[in-house]
Formats: sequence, C-alpha cells, structure tokens
Amino acid sequence: MPWDDLKQALTAQQAVYTPADPVWTVKGANGESFRAHPAFLDGVRVAGALPALVTATDGTFAAALGRWRVTLDRHLSDVPGARNALGLAADRFTTLDEEIVLLRYHESARSQPGGANPVVAAAGTAFADRRQAATVLDFTQLHAFFLAAVSNFGGAYDASTYPGRVDAMYALAVGSPAATAAGPVRLGVEADWQTHRPGFAPTIQAGRARLNFRTPNALAGHALKHILRTTPQIPGDQAGVHGLIATYLQEARDKINDTSAATVNSALTQTGTTRTYYFGIVNQHATMVAVNSSGDAWISTFYAPTRL
Repeated sequence: MPWDDLKQALTAQQAVYTPADPVWTVKGANGESFRAHPAFLDGVRVAGALPALVTATDGTFAAALGRWRVTLDRHLSDVPGARNALGLAADRFTTLDEEIVLLRYHESARSQPGGANPVVAAAGTAFADRRQAATVLDFTQLHAFFLAAVSNFGGAYDASTYPGRVDAMYALAVGSPAATAAGPVRLGVEADWQTHRPGFAPTIQAGRARLNFRTPNALAGHALKHILRTTPQIPGDQAGVHGLIATYLQEARDKINDTSAATVNSALTQTGTTRTYYFGIVNQHATMVAVNSSGDAWISTFYAPTRL
C-alpha cells in the first residue's frame, strides 16, 4: 500500500519521513522524532491531528502525545533505567515494540504498591524468569501478577515467605477454568485492525461469551490488580481464587454487552501491533478489546469503580 495521502500530508507539514517495514521514522518540523506504523500515522492524519504531532511545540503537542500514546525516540533513552529498576539484562526485549512495552510497564509498575521497591521489583523479575517468560508480554504479565499478589498480601514485604506465597497463588489462579480457557478468538479481519470499524463493535458483543484475555497470566494478573473494593483480602483456597477470576472475567464481558455499540471508539497502537476497541468510559469503567491484523481478538483489560 503506497500511503500516498499520508506522504503528502507529512510533506505538507514539513515532516521528514523514512518508510520502512513495519514502521516509518518521522522527524517533525518541531524537531521531535518517533517511529510508527503507517496505518497509525494515517489514522492520525484522518483525525486531523497530524499538525499537533509534527509541528506543535507547546501544550498542544503534549496533549497529542497523550491522546495518541506516542513514545518519542528521546523517551527511549529511559529504557536502560527501566531495565535496571526491573533487574533485566540489557540484551532482553530489544525491539522497538518491546522497548515501548517495557517503558510503559515500568511507568505503571512503579506507581503500584511495592513497584518502586527494588527488592520487590527484582523478586517479580525472578518470578517471571522462573516461568521462562519468552516474550515481553509474558514478562510484564507475570511481573504484574507478582506485584498484585504481594500488594494484596499486605504488610511489609517479606523476602523469605512472599515469593512462595505468590507461587501458591499463581498455581491456583492460572489453574482456574476461566484462566485455562484464555486465548485469542477469531472475530474479525484485517480491516478491523487497520481502521476504526463501527460494525466491529456489535461483532465483539455477539462474540463476548467466547472472549477472554490473551493468556492465563494476563487474566490472573488483571483480576488480582483490580480486585473488588469490598474484598478484605484475596482468598487463599482454590474455590475462592477460581471464583475471583471467573467473576472478574464475567464482569468484563458484561460491560461489553451493556455498552451501546454506537459509543465505542478505537485506537491503533503506535507500532501497529493491535487496535483496541473501548467499551465504556476510559479511566472510569471500561472493557478494552484488542484485535490484531489477523482478526484475532481478546480482552486486554477491565476496570470499574467497584474495583481497585
């Protein structure tokens, strides 16, 4: 696909671009550079937001970065610090997409209880390594599970007992029927990924009973992180943990069903890996459903006012 309209728009904004596969390098007239998938850039163009991203230098530019979740090349200089904080070797997860995921995860993790504690962060990495996290998503999901479990245990972190307690909790959580059924399901086609397709929202709603998180780790970690506010502590028995996971997944599916399809928006990631469809009010009460270029879909997160 030539992306002629995109190329013309970038040139008109005096942005220098270098097409490549899968991402382009763009340097704006504002002096800022970043790399992004052309489908993402074209979505910004169609929305009329390209000038804010490649020419603006004030608050308009900052707002555009937040609105479109763009990681600039200069932001990536913080990746080594994120690796150090997480106890990760320099040769792990080194592609652009992986580094963006690492950076965003570190920003999120350090705001969580225990996440800024280097001992706890390193223990979370050890926990992920014991389970042979092969991808950056495996790693962040396992690390997030560890932080959520430790946070829910309460009290000061105990290096002699907490890792073992997390191991036991993990076995119960990923062994739950809801978690073992996790994985993408084919709901769409490439067009549902490349551009916003209003008709895909009803398709998601129709398939909600089959939708799950991408992996057992993702479902378990999110369920513990977003535990019900009325729950004094996470259960320690099999039935309790299985119920916690199942209830969380059902609420996520219910939110998809209860949201008017006409209100559903979507956004493609900077590197073009997934498009996320938002059911509900972002940052308040929402289920997010991701779809990739093959049309495979899964729940990426769910949160509600009744949950942490």
